Amino acid sequence: MLPKKAIKIICIILAGLMILSAVSALIGVFAVDEQAVLSSVTTGDNDMDYILPIIIIALALVAVGVCLVLPKLKKKKQ
Repeated sequence: MLPKKAIKIICIILAGLMILSAVSALIGVFAVDEQAVLSSVTTGDNDMDYILPIIIIALALVAVGVCLVLPKLKKKKQ
């Protein structure tokens, strides 16, 4: 069994990797040319290409926050 500190570090690293993967998806979405954006707007394409990576980044940040704050809250209760 791994110590608690090692598990926290692994969780933070995994959340960081999740943020990096979402940012790389956003870079691919924002790097398209203007004609592609205009054609997607006129055809009624939805905005899930933008919304989904942003949601993933937000969830990763929440996961990092929980990993850092939750142990401190547990220590205060004891």
